[in-house]
Amino acid sequence: MNTDYVRVKRKVQQLGSSTLAVTVPAEWARHHDIEKGDEVIVQRDENGGSLLLVPEEPNVDDTDAVVNAETLSPEALGRAVVTQYVLGRQLVRIESETPLTPEHHDAVFDAERQLMGLGIVEQATQTVTVRCSVAPGDFDLPTLLGRLSRTEATIRTEAITALVEGDADRARTAARRYEQVEKLFYLFLRLVFATFRNPRLNQEVGLDTGFPLIGYRSVAQDVSLMAGLARDIADIVVESDGTVPDDDTADHLRALGGAIDDAVSATIAAVTTPDYDAAETARDRFDAVDDHVDACNDHLADERPEPLLELQRAVVLLERCAQHARDSLAVATHLAFRASPDLVDSE
Repeated sequence: MNTDYVRVKRKVQQLGSSTLAVTVPAEWARHHDIEKGDEVIVQRDENGGSLLLVPEEPNVDDTDAVVNAETLSPEALGRAVVTQYVLGRQLVRIESETPLTPEHHDAVFDAERQLMGLGIVEQATQTVTVRCSVAPGDFDLPTLLGRLSRTEATIRTEAITALVEGDADRARTAARRYEQVEKLFYLFLRLVFATFRNPRLNQEVGLDTGFPLIGYRSVAQDVSLMAGLARDIADIVVESDGTVPDDDTADHLRALGGAIDDAVSATIAAVTTPDYDAAETARDRFDAVDDHVDACNDHLADERPEPLLELQRAVVLLERCAQHARDSLAVATHLAFRASPDLVDSE
């Protein structure tokens, strides 16, 4: 489809005493099969005041894709499948003029395990076809963001418990949960992209308008990064010699973990149910996080408990978790101001 009309000028015409009209580009109308008498949706962007014109049934005709695996490494093929999934493809066909290697097939199998709703429907020497059964209406973004955050919190809590108890098996279990975070995160990206392309999906994915999409995307990324840091704490335990910190040190770490849990939970609530007071409550929770970080660092500096190096690394990782959560709080604050127009009067 030609996109020369992405930015065009149109003259406003008077149709009646109180009616103004603007024509739409003919190619745009043809692409969406719009004819005289059809209805379209005019949606206002409440943030900037602009209008978005959306067909009653948007014509999204690129739901299938073909990946040429001939020159792709197995790792690159896996990334290509993930990308097509995020872009909203329903059917992805992997083709090669020469037989696919076992490593290429394994890369597709790994992607299948990594992506929710993706399944291999056909497999041959030179081709593999995968289909995604997930539809936007199957999930809503606020609920999915909550699931993502709770999974991250579980990894962090289990990793801290494994650290203070010297439990390597528990740490391995916590680290394996990261696969679920990845699965939820990629599904989240798929829904965000689909809704961005088709604004009529806003209500299906639990949003009144598309305004929060970019913010939600940012928060999901923060949660994913936090999960990676929590997995790093679990890896510290797996790689350690099993030395268990003393009770006082364990109490400091648990208190810090609990403070981060409270701050993150309050932040996600402020994002999914935008409210200025909720954002301020979350901000207060981070004051407690700062206090516990200082207490942990002071304790480690003064008492130098064993295993000191591992404990110091864990506290640094928890600080970084808190920083990502603070980034999400900034998003919550933006959404709160939008949801509370009485706080700001624009002239």
